[in-house]
Amino acid sequence: MIQTDLNSFSYKKGTVVPWCKRCGVARTHHDGHINGKQRLECQACGFRFVWTSDLPKRQVFSGIITFATELYTTVGISLREIARKLARYMNVEVTYEAIRQWVLACQQLHLPTIQPDYTPVWHVDEIYIKIKGIKHCLWVVSCHETRAVLAWHVSQFHSYNDCLTVLRQALHNTGTRPAEIITDGLWQYQGAIRKVFGWKYTKHTIDSGIGKNARIERINKEIRRRTKWFTTFQSIDGLKAFFNLFFYHYNHTKPNRTIKMTPAQKANNKTPEFRQLL
Repeated sequence: MIQTDLNSFSYKKGTVVPWCKRCGVARTHHDGHINGKQRLECQACGFRFVWTSDLPKRQVFSGIITFATELYTTVGISLREIARKLARYMNVEVTYEAIRQWVLACQQLHLPTIQPDYTPVWHVDEIYIKIKGIKHCLWVVSCHETRAVLAWHVSQFHSYNDCLTVLRQALHNTGTRPAEIITDGLWQYQGAIRKVFGWKYTKHTIDSGIGKNARIERINKEIRRRTKWFTTFQSIDGLKAFFNLFFYHYNHTKPNRTIKMTPAQKANNKTPEFRQLL
C-alpha cells in the first residue's frame, strides 16, 4: 500500500505519519536532514528516504510525471512548453531536460499488453518514421474488433525478419491465432504469415487503406499527427521510449470515438495505474 493523496505528502512534523516508500508501513521516524529536507527511516525495513515524492528516487510526484509525459506523447507540445506550464499552473519548477529523462525512463518499462478474447481479424501496416533524417519503418499490428495496438516494432528496412518479429510479438502478447490478417500487399507478409501462423489456419487478405485495411490507417493518422511536430527523432532509444508511452495511452487512456470506450475496456483488460509502472 502506497499513499496516493497528494495533500498527505506536504509533510509537516506532527500532522501526518508518512508511509514507507518501500514497504508501505506507517512506522517511520526522523533521521536528520539532507540539503535542508527532512529524512525519514522506516522502523520495519530500515529504508531511508526524503519525503518529497510518492516514488523512490524521485523528487516529483507521480501525478506530475504522468501528466507531463502524457501531455508530451499525446497532444503535440514541446518539452520546454510543458516545463513552463508546470511552473505556471502547478508551481513545479523542472527543466525540459528533466521531462525528457522521464520519457526516456519509460523505455525500460514493461507496459501491459492487450489480451483480448479471440480476435478473428488483425490489421498489419507500416509507416515511415525518421531518426536523424533517415527513414525507418514502424510496423504496427492492430485488432479489428477492439481497435487496440497489439504489437509494434521499428526497423531500418522492410525486411522479412522484421515482419516476422512484429507478428511473433503480436502472437506472444495475445496468445491467440487470428483467422484473418489484412495487409497492404507488401511481399514480406505472405511468407511471414505462413511461417508464424501456418497457411491452414490464417487467411491473408490484401486490400488498400481505403478498403478493408482502412481501420489501421486511422492509427497511422494519429501517429503522423503527433510526430509532425518534431519531424525527426534524435535516437532509436528516444523513438522507442516515445512510442512505448504513445501506444500505452492509445490503448488504455484514450477513448475511441467509434466504440465509445478505450481499446483496453473493449478487450476487458484492466488498466494499471501509471504510477505503478514508474
